[in-house]
This record gives sequence, C-alpha cells and structure tokens, in this order.
Amino acid sequence: MSAMTIDRRDLPSPTTDMARAFADLEQHGYAIIRNALTAEQTAALRARVIEQARGEDARGEGFHDGGANQRVWMLPNKGRMFRDLMLHPLVDLTMSRLLGSGYLVSSLTANIARPGGAPMYLHSDQGYVDFWTPKPLVANIAWMLDDFTDANGGTRLVPGSHLIAERRAWDAEETIAAEGPAGAALVFDGRLVHGTGANRTQGDHRHAILHYHCRPYVRQQENYFLGLDPELRRTERADVLKRMGFAIWGGLGRTNTPGEKGLLAPLDAPIGPLDAAGAPLPADPPLSAG
Repeated sequence: MSAMTIDRRDLPSPTTDMARAFADLEQHGYAIIRNALTAEQTAALRARVIEQARGEDARGEGFHDGGANQRVWMLPNKGRMFRDLMLHPLVDLTMSRLLGSGYLVSSLTANIARPGGAPMYLHSDQGYVDFWTPKPLVANIAWMLDDFTDANGGTRLVPGSHLIAERRAWDAEETIAAEGPAGAALVFDGRLVHGTGANRTQGDHRHAILHYHCRPYVRQQENYFLGLDPELRRTERADVLKRMGFAIWGGLGRTNTPGEKGLLAPLDAPIGPLDAAGAPLPADPPLSAG
C-alpha cells in the first residue's frame, strides 16, 4: 500500500487558543498548547526528571530503551510535583473533552531522548484494542520540558490517523515531528499513530513527561493499587487518589457492596467464609472434584 500523503499546509502549530486546539484535536488528532506550564514549573519538572534519572542509573535501576534513551516510570512515587501535575487545569480541560467524566491516569512517566537514541516504533496508544473505536478510549499529554524539534527527537505523528479504521504498517515518511517550545503541551488522541523520534543532535537531551489517561472502565497501564507507595495511599489528596482509580465509578472498582461510595480504603477485615448463623467457618472446604 502506498504511503499516505500529508497536507502540511494546515497542520497544528503551537497555540493558546483552546477553540483552535480542540479543532486541531478533532481534525488532526493532536494539538500543541503553548505556555501550558510556566517557566518555573518547566524548569522544576525538568530538573527533577534529570535528578531522578541519574539516581536510578547510579543504583543500577535505570531503564533504557532505544539505545541512549531513558524512561522513568511510576512518577507519582517520585515527587510531589508530579502528583501536583495530575491536577493541572489543562488536564481536566482536555481529557474530559476526549474521554468524558471520570477519566483516570493510566500512567505518568518521563521520556528522555538522547543523541544516538533509536526512534520508537510507530503505534497508537490504544493499539491493544483489536478494533477501531469511533471515540478514543485513551489520550495523552506530553509535557514538553525542552523545545521539541525535528532534530532532537520531537514526537513523530501521523496527522489524521486517529480517523483511519484500517490497521496497517506505517512508514516514517508518513510522519511529521511535533515541534513546540518548552512549557508547551502536546495533547493527542489515543488512536493517533506516533512514536518518539530519533535525536540527531550532537549533545541536546530532550525531556518530556508522558501523562497517559484512560476512560474509567479501561485497565490502567500502571497498577497504582500495587505500586503506589503505601504512605502516599494514606496521606495523598483525595482528588489525586480519585484520578489514580481509588474511587468507585459506575459500580466498578468496589470492594464489597454496590452501594459503596467515596474513596476506596483497604479492607482491614473483609467478609470471609461464614456458616448459616454468621459465624466464621473453621475451615474453607475445597470444591469437590465431582
């Protein structure tokens, strides 16, 4: 099959006009929102990502992919500022539009594209769904902590691919680089075909935070029930915990009766096997083999 021809004359460019951004999302599958983060927020997040990545390398726990590139996983455990980012106003403004109410954080990770790193394979974030959906089930925000350029590994995108139901391989020639200034947010539909670009610079590192979201009935990429620091489970703000899935939605996620409401708390004494009088059974008999 021949490569798709991209009309580059009307592709999204960085904007502060949310009406334009929403039109870009609908038509092209992505938008670049300028000044999403202040200069101070951008610098602080960038410094914390760099420090954490170096620390994980120093302990022999750094995760590297594409050769020189590095990922930092499970950011909610790795700094208050990352959990604060979950409540950034732009998140609700864009994710509620793409995914409806009750959306969840699916994962919150960092991506460092370094010189010599290989480009990521082209994919869509809901590629694990084996059928096309007329609305996205997932969506992403890439917070740009450096300028994104074609040369330094700016995310490669296939504009409009979110509207193509056909499953096929995509060619690099069908992609464009998402380019924007540090502090901008690249918001994209989970059906959009994309991948990390190759950093072809001599020494520039390109840092980003990937803020992946899903509808409330979709399994999250990071398992916060098992992976979140137990101390944070006890002390973190209710709005952050809800965003991570520690709440009941439409009867989903409960620990006991459908009437449960509010934040889920670990059960200290779950109801176990009982006899007809309500007393605990002394032994839990196995099911007969037949």
